[in-house]
Amino acid sequence: MLGLSHWYDLEPCSDSSPDLFKVESRPCESVQVTKISIGANVSEPTAQVSDELLAQIFEVSNATILSALRKRGYHKVYMEGVKPLTTGRRLCARAITLRNLPVRPDLAERIATGEHGDGFNNTPRWQAVDNVGPGYALVIDAMRRSNVSTGGDVVFSRILTRKGDGIVTDGAIRDGAAVAEYGFPVYAGGSTSIVGEDHILPYSVNEPVQCGGVLVWPGDIIMGDDDGVVVLPSQLAEEILPWAIEHDEMEQAVLEHSIRTGESPAPYYPFNDETKKLWEKWKADLE
Repeated sequence: MLGLSHWYDLEPCSDSSPDLFKVESRPCESVQVTKISIGANVSEPTAQVSDELLAQIFEVSNATILSALRKRGYHKVYMEGVKPLTTGRRLCARAITLRNLPVRPDLAERIATGEHGDGFNNTPRWQAVDNVGPGYALVIDAMRRSNVSTGGDVVFSRILTRKGDGIVTDGAIRDGAAVAEYGFPVYAGGSTSIVGEDHILPYSVNEPVQCGGVLVWPGDIIMGDDDGVVVLPSQLAEEILPWAIEHDEMEQAVLEHSIRTGESPAPYYPFNDETKKLWEKWKADLE
């Protein structure tokens, strides 16, 4: 079985991001480990986004980030069927991923009782939530099983105590009202009372997954608002930020002008030379 015949040696990717791990696969007789990910080799993020850059991205709207990605040919970045269970909260955090597979008794037993298991509790799901801290969100690939639980108030209380930034899954959340009271943003395919153990099997941590039909790489920026969730590939974050800030400012200039004067925004929207003039005046008035 892929990945189950190896020990995994996990080390922090950097001092600034202690909760993301890179993994080196070695023969099981040659190395000892304290943490593991069961399944395929864990892939490290393509780029590490700093806290400073993350804070700047937070100030940009999800819609603008989506537009910026679309201009660069990234058309599959909005998660389908993943909606906020907690409205009025925004999410902008790096992804820690958890991959589920369809449940199968033989694999479940091997994970629970194998070299890396303790019979029940040392599972990939617990390994994932134990690594979600400030600046990170848990992204769970539940194969779009929106009526099956990926966890409930007990499991996700760990994200609360770890001060993680949120949860995103295309599966369902159990005890949804209680989890919503934890204060962090929650995005899911729905709420349910159906336990997940009969349907999905947590298999691996911090490898590329899909969620809501979108590829999520560990370390990608997960942006959520009341309209849903957008995935910003980490290596593009710094590149698109200046364009996104300018775009948001132009929209704000047009909006404020239209409301203040009662004029139609049509002469300025879509953006054109007149929009740029309006935007430059708007910026000058702020100084």
